[in-house]
Amino acid sequence: MSGRYLPHQPSRFQKPLIVIGFVALTIVTFVGAYRFANPPIRASLIAFSITSDKEVNIKYSIDRRDPKQVLICTLIARDMEKTIVGQIDIQVPATPNKSIELVSAVPTRVRAVTAGVVRCTG
Repeated sequence: MSGRYLPHQPSRFQKPLIVIGFVALTIVTFVGAYRFANPPIRASLIAFSITSDKEVNIKYSIDRRDPKQVLICTLIARDMEKTIVGQIDIQVPATPNKSIELVSAVPTRVRAVTAGVVRCTG
């Protein structure tokens, strides 16, 4: 049966196209990974403490590429049922440092059990 058909011969453009496609895919993968791994603004929760039935203190860090950028960060507190019982938007002023640590108080309706940083936007 194999004698009836000619053997497949790749065209002279097939190998260069495969190499170009592989290089392009590699570049797109690395650029995408770099962009997602290094966002322009990154907020991280360091610690929180429940100071009373009506307040939670949150210590968090902010890393940003442009320290002159003013940010708005949303902080929340949750109760045992994971209901948001306190939320506040904090304006983070421009600073000379790319990385800063802040402590903010979040007022709550009832006693909270956890807290966090939802997002920071410029």
